[in-house]
Amino acid sequence: MNEKGVVYPLVVTLSFIILVFFSFVTEKVFSERQFVYLQEEHLRQVRLLQQGVDRATLLTDHVTVYPSLHMLNLNEGNVKIAIYQTTVDERMFIIEAVTARKHTKRVKVYYNVSQKSVTKWVEG
Repeated sequence: MNEKGVVYPLVVTLSFIILVFFSFVTEKVFSERQFVYLQEEHLRQVRLLQQGVDRATLLTDHVTVYPSLHMLNLNEGNVKIAIYQTTVDERMFIIEAVTARKHTKRVKVYYNVSQKSVTKWVEG
């Protein structure tokens, strides 16, 4: 048997297997990093929306003219708040959160003024 012709195909095959393995590991690392990045952005958006709802509930007591528009500049991004009167006891907040990386999330929140509680939260 000729052993001179076996070494080269063996080296090529092992190199290909190692290349496939490292490609798989690299793809897994990049996809995990992307997932973590998206989760962090989602949490920032939720925090901004919650801060917007908290501020809107405080502003409701002082608003006399509807619709009322407000803007908050926070560390993690900007929050736009629009307050509408739907009924005598209910207000609707349209809140838009824009993170520092320019990702946007909107929510409509229905707030009962007499009970001082959120009755409905609609994303989108």
